[in-house]
Amino acid sequence: MIDSQKWEEIRRKAREKTEKEFASLAASLTRLTEEEIKEIAPQRIDQDRLAHFMAIVKDGTRSNEEKAQAIRDTEGLVVIAVKLLAKLI
Repeated sequence: MIDSQKWEEIRRKAREKTEKEFASLAASLTRLTEEEIKEIAPQRIDQDRLAHFMAIVKDGTRSNEEKAQAIRDTEGLVVIAVKLLAKLI
């Protein structure tokens, strides 16, 4: 039987692997490096928000006004937008 410490170690390793894979994939889809992705989206919730933000921005069926409204309407996306903008200026 696996004790709680072993489970915690397994969870930690899985989380690290997932975060690394996300940063690598997101970097391949943008002009950002893996390190920049990790700074913008260090936690799983941030990664989900960043992925959602990217999907909204790349949606060719929406106008810029519709994209802006979708970003304003989704909790946490403005924070991601500010972090991204900070990398650009």
